[in-house]
Amino acid sequence: MGSVHRISPSQESSDFPLPSWLFARKDSQGRRLPQTISHRGYRAQYPENTMAAFRGAVEAGTHAIETDIHLSKDNVVVLSHDADLKRCFGRKEKIIDSDWSYLSTLRTLKTPHEPLPKLSDLLTYLSQSELSDVWVLLDIKIDNDADTVMRLIAEVINSVPPSPTRPWSDRIVLGIWVPKFLPLCVKYSPRFPITHIGASTSYARQFLSVPDVSFNMFQKALIGPLGACFIRDVKKAGRLIYDWTVNDVNSMKWSIQKEFDGVITDNPKLFNEICLCHDLNRASMPREIITIQAGQCGNNIGAQFWQQLCQEHGISRDGNLEDFASETGGDRKDVFFYQSDDTRYIPRAILIDLEPRVVNSIQTGPYKNIYNPENFFIGEHGSGAGNNWAAGYAAGERVKEEVFDIIDREADGSDSLEGFMLLHSIAGGTGSGLGSYLLERMNDRFPKKIIQTYSVFPDSAIGDVVVNPYNSLLALRRLTQNTDSVVVLDNGALSRIASERLHVQEPSFQQTNQLVSTVMSASTTTLRYPGYMHNDLVGIVASLIPTPRCHFLMTAYTPFTGDNLDQARTVRKTTVLDVMLRLLQPKNRMVSVVPSKASCYISILNIIQGEADPTDVHKSLLRIRERKKANFIPWGPASIQVALTKRSPYLQNTHRVSGLMLANHTSVATLFRRIVVQYEKMRKRNAYLEQYKKEAPFADGLGEFDEAKEVVMDLVGEYEAAEKDDYLDPDAGKTDGT
Repeated sequence: MGSVHRISPSQESSDFPLPSWLFARKDSQGRRLPQTISHRGYRAQYPENTMAAFRGAVEAGTHAIETDIHLSKDNVVVLSHDADLKRCFGRKEKIIDSDWSYLSTLRTLKTPHEPLPKLSDLLTYLSQSELSDVWVLLDIKIDNDADTVMRLIAEVINSVPPSPTRPWSDRIVLGIWVPKFLPLCVKYSPRFPITHIGASTSYARQFLSVPDVSFNMFQKALIGPLGACFIRDVKKAGRLIYDWTVNDVNSMKWSIQKEFDGVITDNPKLFNEICLCHDLNRASMPREIITIQAGQCGNNIGAQFWQQLCQEHGISRDGNLEDFASETGGDRKDVFFYQSDDTRYIPRAILIDLEPRVVNSIQTGPYKNIYNPENFFIGEHGSGAGNNWAAGYAAGERVKEEVFDIIDREADGSDSLEGFMLLHSIAGGTGSGLGSYLLERMNDRFPKKIIQTYSVFPDSAIGDVVVNPYNSLLALRRLTQNTDSVVVLDNGALSRIASERLHVQEPSFQQTNQLVSTVMSASTTTLRYPGYMHNDLVGIVASLIPTPRCHFLMTAYTPFTGDNLDQARTVRKTTVLDVMLRLLQPKNRMVSVVPSKASCYISILNIIQGEADPTDVHKSLLRIRERKKANFIPWGPASIQVALTKRSPYLQNTHRVSGLMLANHTSVATLFRRIVVQYEKMRKRNAYLEQYKKEAPFADGLGEFDEAKEVVMDLVGEYEAAEKDDYLDPDAGKTDGT
């Protein structure tokens, strides 16, 4: 089998059919799902290649049975993988040296002690009308004389009457290892489908020149770049591809994701269960999300977020599943991760920065191996955007081809992409300016996908970048016009929470980033540990955002704890009511706003994790309503939505219950108004404008600032209008003369 046999031109005619019954089946969504092919029968449960194993496979719901062919000394076609009898029967003889009269007396070492079957026994069993849907894959071993074994197989097939509804040529596939069997297949079993069985993709390629031959390959040969190239070429040629022998859950899921036509497994029952779960997941929640991290802040937050998700899903630092973690633990890793060819979990993350420092630290950090190295983008000169929105935006025009090549590749690799999450700061240069450019182009490029951002607003009390108001105003315009949902995170509020709630007087970036990653993790819990509601991003957005423009959400979380926040590890009793009341306290909000008497909630979604009973939730909602703890808009439903969700089984939790509030509150407009006021103070004196005038967005003047201010003030007006009874009245605000 080591040398390549030259396939003659006469063998290149279409002698071998490629019938539809060999192709992958379709799931409930119409997408490809591999057929279940039982390896030597139900080998995980019964002695291999025995009638008990074949019957067990049929009872387990197999689509096909794979079995092995050998010849006895007196030319009886028997079913055995090994050429000798030692492993299965405890005898040292070879099958080719033994008569059937002797072989028929043997019983397997494994219980139940079964006899060695003949090919005719299997075909007689499968000839029953009720089993006509089950087909057979014959692995014809090469240690038999080729002409003799092919002739005898044909004689056996012709000797057993088939099912009345389906001839054997429509149910049997001849599996061959080497090309010399091709003319013998044509000679003795014309019009029977042929598959090449192999463990080398380079050797298998010669069969691509033979029309309609399919491929049954060792799975490990299909993993990696050479395997991926072979899979692509086989599918491009319109051929079938199966893989063997696939027994662990990870490998099964990999084969399903590759959309092979069939999977050969020792455990057909388990594979059918994995396929069913995969189908249900596809049908109910097949919604992937791509995360784009822009700038220093976005990449710092993103690095912490992926570390958190890896820990929650039991994924190691190299992307492999930890030994203690389960593949069938009820979580949906595929929302934020995909599996590579070597079955490692890779984040659906794109890391972008115009200067290399933070990205380089991620590439050399403890979780460096989980990322796709092709998804890093660093500006060519590495000089950054100099905290200048205009420089970042102009850079977007220069790097758009490279960046969108990465984004398009990730989007094309998703089964059912739901949307994008952008992580960034609005105060600097890259996250603000380049982030704005990306939002505009993505809105045009992916008009039907949800675009959500986690946007970090600057601390108004501590302006570490003097041009914060300029950058923030310009970015806020894009957040208003080009996103579906913005989760607002305020540096000032984060520092206040770290100081007051966590007793950390001078929090590090890592500690504040952990606060943000905790919120991000909690806000995506219902997507990753799905329940009955809020299982996808569009469902969450729809429940919180009744009108398109008012799509800025504030958050609160309780209780905070974490490895980097030892001071926060205080012991307290947490109940559902306690958590829900704390979420409504202004001091737990991650946004610094100044509510007025008219300020009110447009909507609230509380995500409760842990040991929460629905009865406790109902009682807590009644108590909150009785105490009038939440003031809602006068024109909409005055209720708090609650989603109960599981917590990661792999993380130790010191609190029985924890909760996140996602809230749409009209007081967020005070944050926007504050940015406008700060902008006007600087603009009145034309302070620090020269660097902006040098960039393309301001080549024709400073009109971009005026347009941005108008958009933001309209947004402020929208939130203020939402506080009034007549908000939904189309004639509200009009006078008789208008």
